[in-house]
Parts: sequence; structure tokens; C-alpha cells
Amino acid sequence: MNTMIEFRFKDKIIINEEGKIEMKIEKDLELEELILKAKKRGLKFGLALGGGSARGLAHVGVIQVLEAYHIPIDIIAGTSIGSVVGSLYAAGASIDQLEEAALSMKKSKTLFLIDLALPHSGLISGKRIEEMLSDLALEDKTFDDLKIPFAAVATDVGSGAEVILNQEKVIDAVRASISIPGIFTPVKYQDYYLVDGGVVDPVPVDVVQKMGADIIIAVSLARINPYTTVLMIDKETGHLKEIENLEDLKINKEENPKFKDTEKITSLVDEEKGILEQKIERVKSKFEGPNIFEIINQSIDIMEAKITDQCLEGADVVIVPFGIKEINLFDFDKAEMLIKGGIMATMINIPEIKRAIKEELQE
Repeated sequence: MNTMIEFRFKDKIIINEEGKIEMKIEKDLELEELILKAKKRGLKFGLALGGGSARGLAHVGVIQVLEAYHIPIDIIAGTSIGSVVGSLYAAGASIDQLEEAALSMKKSKTLFLIDLALPHSGLISGKRIEEMLSDLALEDKTFDDLKIPFAAVATDVGSGAEVILNQEKVIDAVRASISIPGIFTPVKYQDYYLVDGGVVDPVPVDVVQKMGADIIIAVSLARINPYTTVLMIDKETGHLKEIENLEDLKINKEENPKFKDTEKITSLVDEEKGILEQKIERVKSKFEGPNIFEIINQSIDIMEAKITDQCLEGADVVIVPFGIKEINLFDFDKAEMLIKGGIMATMINIPEIKRAIKEELQE
């Protein structure tokens, strides 16, 4: 029996009997006219797909809506999982193929992709993931073979430089872009060792811009909102508490620092703390404290959150898929929920896309 989600007056998301996601979308004549004008002006639409491990399956839903509304995708750049989805689509994989591949990622298949390596520079070799990408669309593909101009973003672990990969074999570039530090082994390229691009550029808006995009749609998968605070140990209680003023950190200060009332800490921090506590509780039955994958993943999420806002500065439209906050590193079996989250967030942003086109046409 079909399940239907009413999204707004005209549009519906339907989960059919086979479990596939279908959309019923009425024409948006205003949007079609704007796209036609943009094409006549030679304007290019760029898509910047952010990193975020399994959360990146939401990218499939985003592309699905852009296709349904006939919004062009002229240029793509991707970081980490964004490079996976972006490269496959640029290589010619249809949205149906991407959705089918995503929905097939059950727990057993995800675990199969984890091919453990000797823990020298990473826990997972990534060979099985390369094989899967090759089978889907990337076998022997070079960047010159792609139907849509595409670039993957990686990081040189030696210098910290952002590395833009848009030459030679696509699969090598994607493999470098997904190399989460400490989890995947780095990729050696000439004298460089490359790791996940999210270390320096979680959402590669700047790369899409450099590739010639006029209207940039960015998809951010950051699940932690940046929040700057400082905690110190209170001498009287021995507990970590938030301090009011950085001046309280001065050495040789006789009086105790003034602490903020913990009840006044923002709801944002409470929310993120609650999510982290839930994660820790889930693993306590097996081990005391979070496991290595959770520690590395959470650390990278925190780091990326601090720089994501800066990366998004040049974007005309920013899409944040629904339902990504509690998705862990290898939760690829939650593809249906993630794709729906990408669909709904993109539908909500259609007015923003129209606004961005109008502004570009006025220049």
C-alpha cells in the first residue's frame, strides 16, 4: 500500500509498494520562465555537495527535486560523500540508479564495505568502496569522460592545503576525498598524502564558483551548529562550568572565575549535549565510553561546524536536509529517511532558488 506525505498544496512525496520514493509535482510556471531567461543569458547553475558520511545520502533527494523542477545542474563540486554522489551523477548515473543504490545499503552491505587495514595510517583500506563505485558508474572514467564538469575536494595532510581534483581518474579523486582521517587510509598522490576534503572545505562553494557557476546551490550536512564557549573546573564544586568572561583566565588571579548559570546555557547546546549523551548511552552496554569511530566522527563534526559557515559565504541558496542530526558515520541503512529529508528541504527552498535567479538576472 502506498504511503503519501502531503508536503504543500501542489506537491506530494509518495513511498510506493516497492519502497521507492516518488514525487508528484505540479509545474511552477514562474520558475520555468526564470530558468529559461537564465539559460538565454548563459548563466550556469552550480551545486556544492557537502561532506557528512552517511548523511550524504540526502544529496540524492536534493538532486531528485532539482531534476523534477528542471533546475539545471551545470557544475558540481563535492567533498567526501558529496564527491561520491556528485561524481556518480556527473558520470551519467540516473537519479533512479542513485536512489536504488542508496536504498540497497542495508547493514550487512555497509559492513561488507568496511575492509579493515593494518592500523598504521587508517582502519579501513577503502578497496571495497572503490569496487562499488566502479560498478556503479566510475569504472575507468576520467574527468574528461564526465557529462557534467565536476571536481572533488581533498586535503594534503602534510601542509593542510586544500586540493582540488579534476584531472585523470575520477575514482582516485573520490577515494582521496572520502579519506576520513584515522578511519580510511590516506591516498598517496605523487609526494602528497591526501585525506578527506572536509578538513578544510566541508561545503566546496568556492570551488564551484571558481569553476564558473553564477548561481550556487549548496547542500550542508553539518549536524552541529557552531557554538563558542569556554569551560573551566570550578574550584568549589570540581565540576566543569561555563565561564562568563575570558578575562577570568588570567594567570595568578586570586578570585575564582565568575561562572554563568548553567540554566541559562542556550537551548542549542542542550540539544547537542542531549544527542551526544544518547550516543554514549547506546555504547555503554558494550564498552565504557564511545567507540573509536564515534570519537573520530564526532571530532570531525565539531571541527567542520566551526568552518562550515565560512565555506557557505558565497552560496546563493543553502539547503540543510531534514533528519540528519542523529545519523552516525555508517548509518547508510537509513537511506529512505535521508532521501526524504533531502527532498523536503529542497522543496522548501524552491522560493529561495527563484529569488536567487531573479537577483542574478537583475545584475
